[in-house]
Amino acid sequence: MLAAAAGAGDGVVHTAATTGADRPAVDAAAVAAMLAAMPGKHFVTTTGAPRARSSRAPVAEDDTAAEAGPLAWLAAAEARVLTAAGVRGAVIRPPMVYGDGGGPVAGLVGRAREDGVARYAGDGLNRWSTVHVADLAVAYATVLEQRDTGVFHVAEHTPEPMADIVAAVGGAAGVPVRPWSLEEALQTHGPLAGYLAMDAALDAGRLRGLGWVPRFGEAVGGIRGALTNPAQAYRINA
Repeated sequence: MLAAAAGAGDGVVHTAATTGADRPAVDAAAVAAMLAAMPGKHFVTTTGAPRARSSRAPVAEDDTAAEAGPLAWLAAAEARVLTAAGVRGAVIRPPMVYGDGGGPVAGLVGRAREDGVARYAGDGLNRWSTVHVADLAVAYATVLEQRDTGVFHVAEHTPEPMADIVAAVGGAAGVPVRPWSLEEALQTHGPLAGYLAMDAALDAGRLRGLGWVPRFGEAVGGIRGALTNPAQAYRINA
């Protein structure tokens, strides 16, 4: 079914993912099937900010993390698309996506409500890049329409300190904000806590060179503005 659909179109934007431990294998099989069915066409896949080197200052697309650990499969997922014979391959690396009441931010707000507190690990000075979901959609369209290839970071201008993001999460959830140790965070929430404790600052210069500008995020005041804006559907009294 995937192969037939991919072969029938001029290009494919792949954003789907499973949530279980089988995600790498499922993704590899699905992408291989689609790539084989679309010679001469354009395929855009999605990985994420952890493929870039952890840094407090924004890093470019070629400044990547070591191919080790639980996310090592992302390197193989990118290579599968970028080296596919006869296909114009591109990779989108989104950071923390927010907007319209969804994305990972919705999970953070929901967890804070359940826990009765919003927490960040350590001093909370680690920084994450962010992007509004509508700007992310425009990024995919830009790369697809211009038939460009390679890796693209999709991020707003300034990475946000995690303590500031969590403070806004706490405000949206109507709960207090507290720090805790990384060890406590890992024991309670598992590997996700470790990712949120790292730096994930992305430089989106390549995409900006294609004319992309994060208009929707700027209009709502970025991730913190979205979390305080009832129209963005995160607040507990929205």
